[in-house]
Amino acid sequence: MESINKKKLANLIIAGVNKAGSTSLFHYLAAHPDVCGSKDKETCYFLPLLYHETIPPLIEYEKQFLHCNNAKYRMEATPAYVFGGEKIASEIHTTLGSVKIIIILKDPVDRLISFYQRKKATFQLSQNMDLGEYVKMCLAKSADELDLRENQVYTGISLGLYHNFLEPWLHLYGSNCKIVFFDDLKKNTGGFMKDIAKWLEIDERFYDDFEFDVKNKSLNYKNRMLHRIAVSANNAGQRLWRNNPDFKKKILGLYYKFNGTVFENKDSDTIKFLRNYFKPHNEQLQKILIAHGIENLPDWLNPVKETA
Repeated sequence: MESINKKKLANLIIAGVNKAGSTSLFHYLAAHPDVCGSKDKETCYFLPLLYHETIPPLIEYEKQFLHCNNAKYRMEATPAYVFGGEKIASEIHTTLGSVKIIIILKDPVDRLISFYQRKKATFQLSQNMDLGEYVKMCLAKSADELDLRENQVYTGISLGLYHNFLEPWLHLYGSNCKIVFFDDLKKNTGGFMKDIAKWLEIDERFYDDFEFDVKNKSLNYKNRMLHRIAVSANNAGQRLWRNNPDFKKKILGLYYKFNGTVFENKDSDTIKFLRNYFKPHNEQLQKILIAHGIENLPDWLNPVKETA
């Protein structure tokens, strides 16, 4: 391994999962004076391992944190890391040591729908593909096919099987791995952030009067051409937007008002199928979490028992 001071690299990583509030969590933490966020929220440095590729030289990772100076935490958020399971968890541990890991979980049905909507909104899926067709495409892909980058768009179902990826993180990082839930972030954002601040041993009072707003919302659009331009501008200006959050908030507010609209999901049959599909997998996840002392679980992991 290259001779680079680990004190110049990340020691706090939001490692999962995508479309579960990781962008909001990153921005809320990066606002804290004891936390410095990476230049790019998703550095994706270790992500090539997910696709059986080689990671870049470590000096490239160091560049993400050159501005962090003496911050207690140097943080990045690449929520696809968690899906690498033992491969990525162990590589991070070998490279960075026993860093702090945060994994935020979301009801896999809701996550899939949000993932599907995001892929449509960013033109990675056909605008004519409905939810039922998308689910069929996801199920039609083999495990080997889903390992390929070009098929990442069809991982909506496979990446909702959290029990397949989570245990290596819990075993390897122990108390340095914190599992949290999107439900709690949404229900009581202030309390959620104070709990994380306590775990990180940073001043929780910072969030007493903090202005929370939702980041990276999956919204539909009215005018397709205008939205293509907006998506391109957003992708090209990631660092600009991050360094000027108030300006971005105003621009997004105007854009959503002018060209934004909500997605409508009326496919109750597909949603019912998904709930039944994920049920046994959620039960396996529940057992893993309880075995690791994580018991304050959301409703989707504590299904109401049917009465006889």
